[in-house]
Amino acid sequence: MVKKNLYESLGFVNNPFSKRSSEQELGFIDDIFYEPNYYSTLQSDLTSGDTRFIIGQRGHGKSSVINKLFKDLEDNESLLVVKVDRFDNIPLRNNNVDFLLLIIKGVITKLSTNLLSNKKLIKRLNKHEKEKLSFFIKTFFRPLSESEYSDVCNKVKKVNVTNFFIRIFNLFGVDIANSLTSSAVNITSNFIRQSLGVDSINNSELHKEYFKKVSEIQIGKNEINSENCSKEELKHVLDDIFLVFSKMGLSKIIVLFDKIDEYQELNQEIQLISNFTKDLLADNEFLLNENIAIGFSLWSELRSELSGTVRFDKHGIIDVRWNSHDLVPLIEKRLSYFSDSKKITVKHLFRNEVDIKDLLSLSNNSPRDLIFLLSEIYNRQANINSAVKYFEDKAIRDGMISFCKVYDYDSLFPSKVGRNKEIKAMINRLLQLKKTSFSKKELTTYFSQTAAQSEGQIKLMQNYGLVRKEEILLDKDTELYEIIDPKVEFLIKHLEDRIE
Repeated sequence: MVKKNLYESLGFVNNPFSKRSSEQELGFIDDIFYEPNYYSTLQSDLTSGDTRFIIGQRGHGKSSVINKLFKDLEDNESLLVVKVDRFDNIPLRNNNVDFLLLIIKGVITKLSTNLLSNKKLIKRLNKHEKEKLSFFIKTFFRPLSESEYSDVCNKVKKVNVTNFFIRIFNLFGVDIANSLTSSAVNITSNFIRQSLGVDSINNSELHKEYFKKVSEIQIGKNEINSENCSKEELKHVLDDIFLVFSKMGLSKIIVLFDKIDEYQELNQEIQLISNFTKDLLADNEFLLNENIAIGFSLWSELRSELSGTVRFDKHGIIDVRWNSHDLVPLIEKRLSYFSDSKKITVKHLFRNEVDIKDLLSLSNNSPRDLIFLLSEIYNRQANINSAVKYFEDKAIRDGMISFCKVYDYDSLFPSKVGRNKEIKAMINRLLQLKKTSFSKKELTTYFSQTAAQSEGQIKLMQNYGLVRKEEILLDKDTELYEIIDPKVEFLIKHLEDRIE
C-alpha cells in the first residue's frame, strides 16, 4: 500500500502552506484572496483617479492587495494599469525625474503590448495623434525579451502567444520569426512601431516640442534619461500621452507601486527609504493629476518619517492591518481552495481551542506569519506521523516553538541606522531572565550590570516592540516592563532560553 502524504490524509490536494509570498500565488489569487472591508473602496478610488497610500507592517498583505488590484483593475478595458516593483538604476536621492521616466516607460510599454492584440484602437487616432503615439513608443518603449513579452501576454491580456508568433511569421517572414524565438533578441520599439503600422511616421518636430535640449537626446537610440530632460517636460509628455489614450477610449492611467521598501539598495533602512521616496511622494501637482492614480504601498513606520514632507491628508491612507477575528476566515479560504472535497476549517486541523488561540496570537495579525506558522506545524506533523486527519499536540507545540525560534526578527523591524543586529541579543536576554514582566532592577541584578546599561537595553527593547511599560507601578519608585511580542512570551512560557 502506497503511503499517503500528510496533505492527503488531512483532506487536501496539495500542501496549502508551501507558498508564503503573494508572487507565488498569482495564478490562484482570486481563489484565496480574502477581501478586506476597505478593498472595494480602494478599487473605486483608484478607478476614479484618486491616489492612495497603502500602509501596513511587513507581512500584513500589502503585496497581496497590490496584486489583486492589478488583476481586478485590468478587467476594466478603459483603464491602463501598470505595476512597478523594480527600481534598478533609480538614484537614492533627488530622483523625481527618474521616477517620472520609470512611470512613463512602464505606461508606454504596457500600452504598446496591449495595442498589439487590439490594433483597431489605433484607427481612432488622427494623423497628428498617430505621430505622437509613434514618438512616445520610439522614445519611451522599454525593450522586452521574448520570454518577458510572453509573460506579459499570458498574465496580462490572456493572449495566445503561440498564435501571436505565428502571425508575426506570416506578416514579416521567416528571418524575423526565427530571431524572435531567440531569447537573446529583444522586442524593441522599432519592432512594435512596425507591427502597429506607425513606423514610418516622421516625428522630429515633436521631439522639439517636448524637449528643449534637442542636441543632447538621441531619440533613435532610446537613450533618454534623467540628465537630458526635466520634470516639467516629462509632465507635459504625460499629459499628452493621456490625451492620445483618451482618444482610444481609455479613461485613466493607474500605477501601482510595490516592494519599494524591499529594494536591496535601501537595506531596509527607514531614513534611506524616506529619502528615496520623498521627492515623488511630495510632488502634489503630479499626485493630484486627475488623469493618473497612484497606489503606493509603504511600511507603516514610514508614515511618521515622511509626515513632514508628504501630504498624506490630501491623498488618503488605507491601513491594511488585520484584526485577529479576520485571520480565521482568511486562512479558511485558502484551506477551502486546497481541499479535495469538503470545506476544511481551522477546527478540522486543531481540535483544541487553546491551540487555535495560540495560533492566532503568535501570528500577531500577520497573514504571512500565520502561513509560516502553519507550515512549521505541518512539517513537524509530517515528520512525526503523516497518517492523521488533524494536527497532533506534539506537532503543534514543536511547530510553534520552531516558528518562534527561527523567525526572521531582523527583517520585521526596519531600522533608522542600519541592520538590527541587537534585536536577537535583546530577545535572548529576555529569555534568560525567564520573566514576562520585569523591572530595571531585576535586569540589572540578573546580568550583573549597571543601571545605565539596563536602561539602554530596555529602550532598545521598546524600540523593537518587544516590551512596554506597565501602567501600574510595582511600588511608587519601581516601573515594570511587560513583554508584548507574543513569540517571545511563548518561548518564555515553554522554558526556551535562546534563539540563534
